[in-house]
Amino acid sequence: MTSVTTTQTALCLIPPDNVWEQIQSIRSIHDKAYPRWMPHINLIYPFTLERNFDNIKAQLEPILNRIKPFQIQFDQSSFHYFKQREDECTYHIRPKISTDIVELQKLIQNQLLNFIKNKRIFEAHLTLGQTTISKISDVLIEMKSIWKTIEFTVDRVYMISRENHPENLFTIKNEILLLGQENESLPPAISNSMINPIKSLPINYLCIILPNEFSSYLLHLFEKTSFQPFKPFRIILAEYENGPISSDLRSKLETISKFTLDFGSDSIDYDQTTSRVFLKPTDIESIRQFNILDNNKYDGTLTLGEIQKNDFNKISDRFMKSCTSDIYKFEVDRIHLSDLNGRLKFIFRLKTH
Repeated sequence: MTSVTTTQTALCLIPPDNVWEQIQSIRSIHDKAYPRWMPHINLIYPFTLERNFDNIKAQLEPILNRIKPFQIQFDQSSFHYFKQREDECTYHIRPKISTDIVELQKLIQNQLLNFIKNKRIFEAHLTLGQTTISKISDVLIEMKSIWKTIEFTVDRVYMISRENHPENLFTIKNEILLLGQENESLPPAISNSMINPIKSLPINYLCIILPNEFSSYLLHLFEKTSFQPFKPFRIILAEYENGPISSDLRSKLETISKFTLDFGSDSIDYDQTTSRVFLKPTDIESIRQFNILDNNKYDGTLTLGEIQKNDFNKISDRFMKSCTSDIYKFEVDRIHLSDLNGRLKFIFRLKTH
């Protein structure tokens, strides 16, 4: 694997959508990189070529899956700036407490030393905009006066790229989850504070979670409609009681080979009673092979969300037309255990051969 780096990719953290509004309202006016980048905190940048992403994920995933998710907060004390050349500066927000991010970045950096070209000390920050040194004091006073504290959970790292994008924009290409999985042989770089088990919610679900690219195709269909998505998009297979992972269940799932799940023009349907729109795989037997479906509750369909009846007719037409491009399929190589809020708790990997 080549150690060549590029500014067209990055390994980073991305805040969840529900905290974007305040950040983007500032960036859309003040950040020259607003069109190209989503809100982000870079961990490694520049990063490796996009063609290496799968190999990097395979290298990092066994280690990062052991890290437990953590909270970060940005309040009025989070505003800082970097001085650039001449009279220019970039202002940003830093986590109120950055210990967990710094440890996470150090752990990743120690695994990817060949890709570390920037020797500066890592400082976790989320860029908001640019201005001049002469104006920065007034800018920060104004920002602090209107800023409302935001807090969110970091439960994954993202690999993003703008390679070959027609508009040169960064998009998510891959992700690695922080799951807090216990393991006897943890790397010494992981601190004890980061590996405590996650507190569980009463009900968990065994499910298939859709890849980001597939989800993006679906969301594009619903633009400018009344659609209210159920996120994350997932096919629920069964409920699972809280507690240790059953060795029998793990053995059963991990002896099944990975497979492709696809959806055809007849897959889309609508329930007028609940106003819910859903997709049914063309081959439901590929899901039933797991022998864990609770047929009284879950039938292997993918419930997307709620939509008004008149909008569904438009969506149905869009979906059937776009099915000719053969984009509604993806490979299932793992089964997820997630809680009521969609937070991932465990991954069962299917056989790859």
